[in-house]
Amino acid sequence: MRKKILHSIVTSRNVMRTLLIGVLILATVSITLAQDLIPAIEIQPGTNVEVGEEVYLSATGTTYPNATLLGKARYEWDFGDGYYHRFDPLVSTITRSGIAVTHYYMKSGTFTVTLKVTVWAEFDSAGNPVGSSLTTKTTARIINVTGEAPMAGFEIQRAPFHNRLAQYIYVQIPTAYQRNETALRVTLKGARGSSITLLSKSNLAAEERVFLDHKPLVQDDYVVIAELLNSGGARISGGLWRDKFSKRYSGIPKVGIDENNSFWVNGELFFPMGTYMTDASKMINTVDLAAVNMLHTEGYYPTHNPTTFGNYLDSAEAEGMSVIGPGRGDYPICAPPNRWQFNHNPDRIAEYVSLNKDKPAIFAWVWQDEPNMGGRAQKVYLPTMAAWLYVSHREDSQHPSFNNLYGPDWSKYYGTSPNLYDYLGSAQLFGGKKWTQDIFQFDIFPIKYRLHATLNFVDMGPYAAYLDALDRIHLNNKNFTPVIPAINPGADDGYQAGITHSAEQVYSEAWMNVIHGAKGIGWFQYFNPSTIRWAAMKKFADQMKVLAPVVLGPKPAISVTDNANTALNRVDTMIREKDGVVYVFAARVTEPDPIDGAKYTGVEPASITVSFKISGLTGSDSAEVVDEGRVRTVTDGKFTDTFAKNAVHIYKIAGVTTATLKAPAPRNLRATKK
Repeated sequence: MRKKILHSIVTSRNVMRTLLIGVLILATVSITLAQDLIPAIEIQPGTNVEVGEEVYLSATGTTYPNATLLGKARYEWDFGDGYYHRFDPLVSTITRSGIAVTHYYMKSGTFTVTLKVTVWAEFDSAGNPVGSSLTTKTTARIINVTGEAPMAGFEIQRAPFHNRLAQYIYVQIPTAYQRNETALRVTLKGARGSSITLLSKSNLAAEERVFLDHKPLVQDDYVVIAELLNSGGARISGGLWRDKFSKRYSGIPKVGIDENNSFWVNGELFFPMGTYMTDASKMINTVDLAAVNMLHTEGYYPTHNPTTFGNYLDSAEAEGMSVIGPGRGDYPICAPPNRWQFNHNPDRIAEYVSLNKDKPAIFAWVWQDEPNMGGRAQKVYLPTMAAWLYVSHREDSQHPSFNNLYGPDWSKYYGTSPNLYDYLGSAQLFGGKKWTQDIFQFDIFPIKYRLHATLNFVDMGPYAAYLDALDRIHLNNKNFTPVIPAINPGADDGYQAGITHSAEQVYSEAWMNVIHGAKGIGWFQYFNPSTIRWAAMKKFADQMKVLAPVVLGPKPAISVTDNANTALNRVDTMIREKDGVVYVFAARVTEPDPIDGAKYTGVEPASITVSFKISGLTGSDSAEVVDEGRVRTVTDGKFTDTFAKNAVHIYKIAGVTTATLKAPAPRNLRATKK
């Protein structure tokens, strides 16, 4: 018994000694890990910038012994000017983090940028940290900003300068300087000494539009300068706005965007139509089945990296297709990527671009699908998305860059005001200056998800709700950039009545999007192959390949109206003119039949008769109905036609005097060169 007792005592002492050693080791490791977290800030273009100049801030130089935990770290930014990209200590709904961001300083001064990095050991299934952090460290750098802060209400609103062939710039005029002797002068100046006065006028409206043609500009660094001048020609204090950009090529870019937000590839108009994640081995089948000219997001490879994306681009070129991508790859710092996608590595993104930018098949860079989706702590906010685009543009000036957004955020379910991902709602994230991507792509599937709260309303059917959201996207982003919707022409688990697109719906939905301003179509053809409406996709593509030069042209001076503008009796239209021929595109907005759970219970009639009126046309004409083998008589611009459910009719009226139809060419009040 005594031996047993002694043995127990010795054993207990050994266990205690072991536990103490373990605790000491853990404590030592924790102290070591905390001491080894070294935050770092990289700043581009440098620490001396102008008011309103984009500043890129990256923390990819931060080091820590455990790379996986560092990839899941929280990176919070205090820009020193009263703006932050952080988890707000007072507002629980503000949860922003990102390993890289961009920012604008809208006043002069010396500002301290502070980066705080926090590392945790454990996370829940949503990627939220659990328990206390292992360590938190901060670092800071100084940025010097020179220039003059613009007065409140005075600003230039515009699309990104990247890849533009031409664009409109909108100058906002404060109320006190409208409709009086105050003058506005907008000048484009080049670093090599060029100077062009784009606009000079007085008696100013609340908004003044200026046309900027990029095509004739030589390779140079430029600044657009807007100035408010008093009656004596002196600049008014605060009446200054400067926007800088660089044109790093002569002539036009390989992929350009014109003032109508239409794409041009190698100098020719282009309407992209592409499927998602198509494997390289299936590219030719996709071309045959759907007549696509575009692929979106790299198809399957055992691993994804810059080399596999290059291989994918080569395969696409061999089939005569362009690519938007990569869309997925090894730039996520850790797995699973959808939890910490705000920490995508911009340095790896730069490698993707630099290695593949000269591949003939590349059309545009895209990095993340639906970055605005998920809980507040998982979303990627615009300043981090802007960092990805900054890197893309730095490495490649020939191709645009963007990310595909989760479209239901623009449903009226969430209200009608601009949200944080809209151009008009973005200033609060960027130091007071607005920002948008080169392209606005989104996904809303009005049939598949018709019972979702963002589409299921008492007062409108799912198609009306969808088109309402699409119009809001244009409105809240001032129609600054091309919009490309993603359409779902298939189903997950086979055909299900009421929530699977019919062929007629797929075809009609494509044209409805075009009529509402789409400049391309993405086909998300998943997930059950037997449900994919290939024939409808091909019918649309075959027509678009012929009509793209018409569709992508400017709005003419004339207009078309009709008498079908209410629910269950609705036809939406678009009018274009080319070479003396008038085209009217008309699609019946046909709500699907009611199903269990649907709040909208309206039932569409089998057909409706619609009367149209084209302004400015007199006498008798004939309207050919494209691809239907029939003709409608047009008298003084008026004609009628019948629309079955989901019908789309395209009318072609030839022999009309061109001078009557064309919209005035873009011009400014005065343009002078020096």
